[in-house]
Amino acid sequence: MTLRRRVCAALAALFAVVLSARAAPLIEPAEKVREYVDEITAVHITVAVDPLVFARERTDLAANARDYVTLAPLEINRTGKRSYFWSGYLWTTIDRRDGDALLKPGDQLVLVADGRPIPLVSDGKPLKEHGVGQPPVRVPIRTALPVLFAADLEVMDYVSHATEVHVEWIREGTSEPLPLWKDGRGGLSAFLDRLRAGR
Repeated sequence: MTLRRRVCAALAALFAVVLSARAAPLIEPAEKVREYVDEITAVHITVAVDPLVFARERTDLAANARDYVTLAPLEINRTGKRSYFWSGYLWTTIDRRDGDALLKPGDQLVLVADGRPIPLVSDGKPLKEHGVGQPPVRVPIRTALPVLFAADLEVMDYVSHATEVHVEWIREGTSEPLPLWKDGRGGLSAFLDRLRAGR
């Protein structure tokens, strides 16, 4: 091959590399925290994109059946008054068309981090009464039951550093553990870092 042909071949190869690099999409790391102003209420919202998901097997009722608890850290900032919550859903892959409620009166949910019990307590108010017009956490399935539990930054920080985290679902004195099924504590840590950076 002559020198001229070698130079042309090299230039053609270089041109192909440049073209392929330009055609390839630029991949950026996904945002772990969503921060926005609610379009309905004008309240400032900060929430982790990927929640913690806990699950228990329900193979006694159906194959591959599970109950889930989804929890995402949430800050609601109403003109400087900040409130903190675990926002999420209770949901199941079990068909409950018979009217059997997933969460029954008297049921208790307790988040346990390295043996420390953290009761998940709701004030019974819907998101809209807290100034949130749209659900801040993506709905996993249409029939999911939205939940909102009071929280504080110290507890969230403790959970983010815990070695073992699970949820206890207590019904009529019987406690069933829901192990961590999808670990969203990276998003929880990013959420806490975002709040610290904004102060």
